[in-house]
Amino acid sequence: MDDYYKNFMQDLVARSGADGNYLESVFTERMCDFLVEQAILQNYTVAEYKKAGGSGVAGVRLDAYNYNEETEVLSLIISDFRAGKTADTLKNTEIKKLFLLAERFLSNCATDDFFQSLEESTPGYTAAREISERRMVTARVQFFLVSNSVLSKSAKDIASSDKNWSYQVWDLGRIARIEESGKAREDMVVPFEDGIPCLPAFTGSENCRSFLLALPGELIASLYDEYGERLLEQNVRTFLQFRGKVNKGMRNTVQNEPEMFFAYNNGLTTTAEDVEFDTSTNTLKSITNLQIVNGGQTTASLFTSKRKHQHDLSKVYVQVKLTVITPSEVESVVPRISEYANTQNKVNAADFFSNHPFHLLVEKFSRRLWAPSSGSQETHWFYERARGQYANAYANMTKSKQNEFLRMNPKHQMFTKTDLAKYIYSFEQRPHIVSKGAQFCFAQFASDIGKKWEKSEKQFNELYFKSAIAKAIIFKSLDKQIMNQPWYGGYKANIVTYSLAKLSNMIDATGYHLDYLKIWQNQAISPAMNSLLLEIAEEVNETIQDTEANVTQYCKQELCWQKVQRLDIEFSSEVYDDLLGAEAEREQAREAERDQGELNVIEALTYVVEKGGTFWRGILEWNEETHVLSPKEVGILKTAAAIPNKVPSDAQAKILLKIESRAAQEGFVV
Repeated sequence: MDDYYKNFMQDLVARSGADGNYLESVFTERMCDFLVEQAILQNYTVAEYKKAGGSGVAGVRLDAYNYNEETEVLSLIISDFRAGKTADTLKNTEIKKLFLLAERFLSNCATDDFFQSLEESTPGYTAAREISERRMVTARVQFFLVSNSVLSKSAKDIASSDKNWSYQVWDLGRIARIEESGKAREDMVVPFEDGIPCLPAFTGSENCRSFLLALPGELIASLYDEYGERLLEQNVRTFLQFRGKVNKGMRNTVQNEPEMFFAYNNGLTTTAEDVEFDTSTNTLKSITNLQIVNGGQTTASLFTSKRKHQHDLSKVYVQVKLTVITPSEVESVVPRISEYANTQNKVNAADFFSNHPFHLLVEKFSRRLWAPSSGSQETHWFYERARGQYANAYANMTKSKQNEFLRMNPKHQMFTKTDLAKYIYSFEQRPHIVSKGAQFCFAQFASDIGKKWEKSEKQFNELYFKSAIAKAIIFKSLDKQIMNQPWYGGYKANIVTYSLAKLSNMIDATGYHLDYLKIWQNQAISPAMNSLLLEIAEEVNETIQDTEANVTQYCKQELCWQKVQRLDIEFSSEVYDDLLGAEAEREQAREAERDQGELNVIEALTYVVEKGGTFWRGILEWNEETHVLSPKEVGILKTAAAIPNKVPSDAQAKILLKIESRAAQEGFVV
């Protein structure tokens, strides 16, 4: 724990800038980002409102908040940051006092008087105003305490005085256990006290068991109300479905023919990592890490019918197929379940799992390419394709090996899928999408990338990776500096993404392109570029707050981006040194695609040869029974079956990869 605490604090210092200021603010963001990654929070807005108590005046505080419009759940976050050399112990009395500060903030928002008494330009005003305006449509309140202390062993759960209030403590010990466990998420165990009747439909494999059951519509709506997006995280398609329009047909059935819902609806396809199954009664007692991989619209329709339309779901039942998959098989099996369960739609960008070829390619570049350095130690930009990869990479190393790993893979150069989406979309001039939160932004990004991947894989090459890292460098550089600016008063996340989008927009207007390879080579931006960015950021800060609406909600609208685009900011002539002409940029792209095309051929041939003749003979024998493949494909397979005596050509190697994929889809198993 001492080592984890030390590394955690060093990471905060690196994130907050060289002078180490604003550690508490950076800590709040770090913890809220973690809760978003865990799908505990949908999104968050930093509030940072503090009013000390004393002399008979009660203290009030709020550090961040979020309102989920779909579930009508208000989340209030209070931060407990301590800058000691070792981690403190977080005691029960301290927890109660801290939660009480957030409770008072909520109580103050019971009328409009509180927010009207605050300075309009501050995030505290924005938070108080939004909470006050939504007080009549808030169904539940979640209080979160995030702390860099370690929870006392004697600490107890906080009892709520209101049935619609709940409390969660996220201390450093809890974070460490998750990050060092190698799991993507903390286990989510859904208990069924009375048991759910079901029919075992085992496939004969211990690694993949199946059950058929009928779940009450009331229960499905309640599960989403309690667990939210954690039920949808394995499938971006389902995530997008949930945000689509609620199916009118389902809603009408719920309202007019609830007893027919089971007959009319296709049901849910779900997965889990474990279940507690009572063989004597054929009932499920609990499900661990339940995921809905198909049925987002059904879930959304039932939840909305119950919450917003107050429809009676007592007669609604939904058929459910539940497949239990061991954690080691989740990455490979769940995507295929999702694909086959969605046969009515073309499988494309939305099914964007961590083992999608795009992620594998970015991961490969991140492990292979060394970032240039002025010193002797070159480093990697570590892409965490799946949650926990970074911690797992050095978890079982000796201390000296861990230090070596951290030198080559600095924590501040680790980035995730949602980070990548944020960097790319900022420069693609979609700051209003970035402002909607990490998960929403990633879902849209996934959809775009999937379509582009289908069109041409070669555009995702070394140049793409180096350009993405250059965007990350610019993003992180500006992000570090914002809090130190004399004009700064809040909304950092919005200011950063809008400033980068405006920079990109201004460069487009010149007819030139940003020289990303120069930034990659220097691993930094030029003083002229930095000066321009800070000038843009100051203008953006003023513009996004020039609204009668809630600032954070305003930043999610394209109208806000249109207003920022109209800002008249002088383009410094010195910045032209950081730009490329159109033809030079096109030549860079052409050369990168050529190189990637050649690399793809080499990798395909290497893969085919390494599989060996026995593997390809297996597909050949399988085809003798199924007759799935064409005569041309059979001929190429015969060549591959003769490896190592014969080696397929480059063109044949690419076809063999498609043959393998097609055979797997048709049921071939090694």
